[in-house]
Amino acid sequence: MSALLSRRAMTGAVAAALAAPQVLFAQQNPIVMKVTSATINDVIHHWMKTFKAAVEARSAGRIKVELYPASQLGAIPRMVEGAALGTIECFVTASSFLTSLDARFEVLDVAGLIADTAHAQRIFSDPEVRQQLFAMGGGKGLQSISVFMHSPQNVVSRRPIRTIADFSGQKIRVLSTPMQIEPLKKLGATPVPMPLSEVMPALQNGAIDGFIAASTVFSALKFYDAAKYQTALSQWPVIVVAACNKNWLAKLPVDLRAVVTEEASRIEASTNEFGAKDILSAQEVWTKNGGQLVAMNASDAASFSKTVNESAMAILREKPALLAEFERYAKACQKYKA
Repeated sequence: MSALLSRRAMTGAVAAALAAPQVLFAQQNPIVMKVTSATINDVIHHWMKTFKAAVEARSAGRIKVELYPASQLGAIPRMVEGAALGTIECFVTASSFLTSLDARFEVLDVAGLIADTAHAQRIFSDPEVRQQLFAMGGGKGLQSISVFMHSPQNVVSRRPIRTIADFSGQKIRVLSTPMQIEPLKKLGATPVPMPLSEVMPALQNGAIDGFIAASTVFSALKFYDAAKYQTALSQWPVIVVAACNKNWLAKLPVDLRAVVTEEASRIEASTNEFGAKDILSAQEVWTKNGGQLVAMNASDAASFSKTVNESAMAILREKPALLAEFERYAKACQKYKA
């Protein structure tokens, strides 16, 4: 009996000895998670920094989160491809840039559904909405872990856009989604899909006359140096998705996968709080640096919204499966209106 116990003890000791270097190796070689974005000094960047601190603390250093804002790992199409293929572990982006992988992301680009940050927070806290949105991109190598509103979209231009007629003849950079391309065509503008990293030089050399983007981005990236006029486009917010490489996430140890997904969700509350304040502070920064805030009159604003919505519905009606996704999402948006 004593010999048997001795052999068991020896076996246990050997197993422990073999395991020790593996544990030490894991501690010395943490799993690297590269998190990228096209923007900096905005609500996306805030989410990234908060996520890094939360994940590294809870994982006790077993995951090392590396942040690459401001397109440091390439233009937006390259980052989308990287997240899908696995060379980038997570891309935090406007949902519009993921429509090339999964058309269902287009439902997040429809105007008139979300009133403000608080409304968005109520919608995206609904488990059924999260399930719907997080399924998007799954067949193309993505797994979303967080969703939140960035800010309302506005248009910045070299010449002021005060009326619907002012869009006519202007070359306007848009997101690469038909939800922006088609309404701009109807307004008489020439829509120009373009990565954010290329917008500043294009504005400066006259290749474009203006561009549509999340309103806080204009101040964060100092676009007041290239164009002075910022026109409000009501109830057309940018929705942000943090999309991980699906295979990378699935291969994480169960406990670390929980750390990544749970912390990504948990920090949305502080992210939304920051985002709401950032919208106001960005307006102050814009005007303090010589920019002007422009508002259409009620009639033109209503005409703009009508054109955008009619264009969106025409696109959706051509794609029955996409229309069904939209109706499901729109129902939730209506449910959580104040």
